[in-house]
Amino acid sequence: MDSRPANISPFSRPIPWWRQLRFRATLAMVSLSLLVAGALFVTNYVFGRSELLKQFQERVETIAGTGAVAIQGDLLESIEFQLDYLTDEFQDSRAILEEIRQRNRLSHEEIYILRPVSREDLFETEFVVMTAEEPYIANRYQIREQNRQAYLRALQKGEVTSTGIYESDVGEWISAYSPIKNRLGEIIAVLEVDAQVQRYDRALRDKILIEATVTGLALAIALMAVLFLTRQLTRDIGKLVMAMRRFERGETNVQLQLDSRDEIAAMAETFNGMAYSVGEKLKLLPFVSQFTAHAVEKSRYVENWLEGQEQEAAILITDVRGFTRSAEDMAPDELLRQLNELLALQTEVVLAHGGDVDKFMGDSVLAVFSGGADCLQRAVMCGRELLSRVQQRTNEWPQNWALGAAVNYGRVVVGAVGSQARRDYTVIGNPVNSAAHLCAAARQWELLLPPGLWEQLPMELKNLFPEEVGVRTKHEQNDRPMRSHRRNDVTQTPW
Repeated sequence: MDSRPANISPFSRPIPWWRQLRFRATLAMVSLSLLVAGALFVTNYVFGRSELLKQFQERVETIAGTGAVAIQGDLLESIEFQLDYLTDEFQDSRAILEEIRQRNRLSHEEIYILRPVSREDLFETEFVVMTAEEPYIANRYQIREQNRQAYLRALQKGEVTSTGIYESDVGEWISAYSPIKNRLGEIIAVLEVDAQVQRYDRALRDKILIEATVTGLALAIALMAVLFLTRQLTRDIGKLVMAMRRFERGETNVQLQLDSRDEIAAMAETFNGMAYSVGEKLKLLPFVSQFTAHAVEKSRYVENWLEGQEQEAAILITDVRGFTRSAEDMAPDELLRQLNELLALQTEVVLAHGGDVDKFMGDSVLAVFSGGADCLQRAVMCGRELLSRVQQRTNEWPQNWALGAAVNYGRVVVGAVGSQARRDYTVIGNPVNSAAHLCAAARQWELLLPPGLWEQLPMELKNLFPEEVGVRTKHEQNDRPMRSHRRNDVTQTPW
């Protein structure tokens, strides 16, 4: 029951309009509009460059197309080696290129004639004619990958084509290709004209820069106003988030106090109530088994989750030998400390083997292994490790405590046992009862297993139970054969 003092919530009164998130969101939208305006300027720049690209493509295509027509393809067929720069054929072709270059204000590196070296690799080309003072006839040049489509259209289809903007080591470029034909109409070479984009888009950038500067100033002013008005909002949200994170880390007593009186503060008040209520319930969590927790989780989609359901499961029960006698001689706090240490150790081992501790019964542990065909094997391996780990721990203590254990397997009933006021979600059935009787009959440091279950184990686990012993529980007249696994390095202590 909630025992907190009742407080009058300040949120029962209407929140003033200037404190409402809607008002603050409106201001944020104004700022967003300015951001959109800035985005429009950026978009204008992008479209401006797109238009610039189109203009450049048309320009270089025009230069390449008209220039290729002026060049006599027959003259190029005789230009093959570096020394051919002295020939009239080279000089005449070079003169035409030089005139085109000067008329269109191109650099020496922006216009030249190429031809493929072989038909096998059309992208491996060589220079034929150029305007540079030092000719480099027959030097090889590999067509860039991003230019190959335009180049092939000129070489194979005879079209005047251009590329998009591409980057090189010295900037951004656009290239155009135009076929050069001989008098028979055969394409024997390609005229390439390049244009460096940076020289032409400077004016566009200056214009966009001015627009962006004005927009940026307006945006900065708007952002300052929004930041000033939303400072309290974001600070309160941050406090709420930090409180939630502290609660998530296990600080169940966290409470949040905010100075504001808006919706965020109302959320904080609701969080405080939730944290207080959940914190009280979380204090009960160590007393709830994973078995029960899984059942509660299943309740979200299974209506009759409290009703008993049958399932196959392996049962492991352990009991501390000598505990009752030690309880008469030990101080209560020391007795409880050592018992809890043993129970914590056993819980750790059970969880490591995929089991769940259903309940603690004084100095006894009831563990359940389900959820797979190997649950019996996991229970056996868990029991074996429990004997070893508990023995190592109790060897450090003066008390002559020992552990007895038993494993059983079969169909059990899983469900809620008790009344409306108090319930346990647990396992019941003959396999549980039989395991309890066997555990009571087990000797110190002994793990008992029915022979029928021993037969179901793989050979490496069967070898852990080399001995067949006669076991008689207090409810039986005669001994029953059981498979026994015992720690060899123990000294028996009569109780």
